[in-house]
Amino acid sequence: MTATLKERRADVPEELTSSVDSLTATLHEVADPGTTPQDRDAVTESAQALASTLAVISDDSTPGKLRDQLTGVVKQVTATLEVGLEPDVPAEDRSRVFLVADRTTVVLKGFGGPGAPATLGPQQLNDIENVNYTVAQSRGGGNTGRDSQGMSLAIHDFHTLSMSRERRAAFADAIAQAGREMRVASDPESSSEERAEARRGMSEQIARMKDEQRKVASAQEQPEASLGKAAEVCATAIFNNVPEGDISDGLKDVTPRSWESAGVKDFWKASDEGNEVLDVRAQLSNDEHTHAPFQVARLITGLADVLPADDLPTTVGGEPAAHCERTAAYLEEQGVSAGDWASPDDW
Repeated sequence: MTATLKERRADVPEELTSSVDSLTATLHEVADPGTTPQDRDAVTESAQALASTLAVISDDSTPGKLRDQLTGVVKQVTATLEVGLEPDVPAEDRSRVFLVADRTTVVLKGFGGPGAPATLGPQQLNDIENVNYTVAQSRGGGNTGRDSQGMSLAIHDFHTLSMSRERRAAFADAIAQAGREMRVASDPESSSEERAEARRGMSEQIARMKDEQRKVASAQEQPEASLGKAAEVCATAIFNNVPEGDISDGLKDVTPRSWESAGVKDFWKASDEGNEVLDVRAQLSNDEHTHAPFQVARLITGLADVLPADDLPTTVGGEPAAHCERTAAYLEEQGVSAGDWASPDDW
């Protein structure tokens, strides 16, 4: 990845060379063995998407207005990643900063090419810049950090899920309004009155955004996946989006004793092993990387205690939420209850 960035640096406008240098330095930083796999993956995926964006910026056929807007996005996301490296940022907040950058830049991958989302326009690029600005200002902490994480997921769902034209328009407007309020509320150059007014409006717009997100999720078709595959997608999404402390509490009765003695630093991902077993990979607090088999039923019921069905779409996204619901339906057929996941209220 660093070699690709070196190539891009030779072609980008001079105003972006420092951003490319910063991005390269960030990749070197997260290569440290103490970095969690989730954080390293998030930074690497962000860098890949930004490298793709840099190629578009350097292309002479790119319109000037688009080039300027993409330049602003690259600068902001790079600055956001820098915040995640600050040594006094708590681990949970650092992961949130990296997650927001990753979720929002992944839709830029292949921008201008055949695989690029057709949903990307000037407003959507503004949304990406706004949420990265906001999470950087909050350094991933507090309610603003959590709201930024929620908005980044809404942006990702907007670009990746199918929906009607009317629903897409309503969802786009809700995201844009929430992003504008969040930016003003986080901007130190805004007056105290402007920030206070924006915070009031922000709560209303975020609630509206989440409502639209649930409506989009409820319209998605059930995935054609086996129990193991559905559980894999569901569990990995929860590992990526829910605080480690909450996951550890929910899985305390199924976590291997050898993990408990060291403590789990990062539940990373789950892989379908067949026979209703998931291979769960984790990084322990002593930075040892390990894995162990988990029975699907016990793992999923533990995670269902952590995250109620109503919060699935706005915490893990519409596609993983559908896989969680599918997993719960399979377990229900076996007489195993996964909280309220099998028959959630209308999202």
